[in-house]
Formats: sequence, structure tokens, C-alpha cells
Amino acid sequence: MTSWFLFFLTFVFAGLAYDALNLAVPTKDVPFSVTAKGLGLPNEHVPLVEQERRKQWNNRYGLGDLSQVFWVWAILSIACALGILVDFL
Repeated sequence: MTSWFLFFLTFVFAGLAYDALNLAVPTKDVPFSVTAKGLGLPNEHVPLVEQERRKQWNNRYGLGDLSQVFWVWAILSIACALGILVDFL
């Protein structure tokens, strides 16, 4: 039963990794107004220089580069595939 569950999770995580790879956009191309809206931060009447400073802070200390979430799903998929191999051996 465990191997079938891991088999299912392998395909789910692989699908999520593929989707994340297709949706990845470099962080430098995303304006901070989009990020601020997603985080619920007020961004009205904020100068562009201040927006860029907030964007750099968010990349370094906040959410980080979300385009790299592909690696999370890929590693989980590989871990589940290795779990299947261990279970069958």
C-alpha cells in the first residue's frame, strides 16, 4: 500500500514541478506592485525608488525568489521515487 501511495505522490510532485517550471518568471522582471498586492502591502503613492528598495529587501529577507520553488517539488518527487525503489527492493 505504501508503494502505491509513493507512486501516486511521485507523479503529483512531478506534475507540480513541471507546472512550477513553466510558470517561473525571473524576479527582476516582476514589478514590486504585483508582489505587494499579493502580500497585502499598501503600495499606493510609493516612489519607484522605494518600491525597488522594498523589492530587494523582500528578495533577500522576505519570500525570496519564488521562481525557484521548482526545486522543492522536484526534490520531493525524487525522494518519493527513491522511496518506491527502497520499498520494492
